[in-house]
Amino acid sequence: MEFLKKSWKWVLGVIGFFIGLVWFMNSNTSRKVKKIKKNIKSNEKKTKEVDKKVENIKKEKKVTKKKIAVTNQKLKKVKKKKPKVKKRNGKQSTQALRNRLKKNN
Repeated sequence: MEFLKKSWKWVLGVIGFFIGLVWFMNSNTSRKVKKIKKNIKSNEKKTKEVDKKVENIKKEKKVTKKKIAVTNQKLKKVKKKKPKVKKRNGKQSTQALRNRLKKNN
């Protein structure tokens, strides 16, 4: 009992220190939790934006594939319609050129 009468201030100080320490640690962790929650929300927003961009790129990719297929079909049609060039020697080609020039005049 005499010990408590003499050192009651020290005992209260130690108890207060531990209570303050627990309080400080608890408030510090709650701040960390708030920061982490905030970071999670911002990351979710960023992932949503990236997902939208990915979807847009996929749509554009489909459109370009369709355009490529259409142009390939057109090229095949043009290649089929191309007349075959007859091989001629020099004299025949000059004569054909003269005939074409005469027709145009």
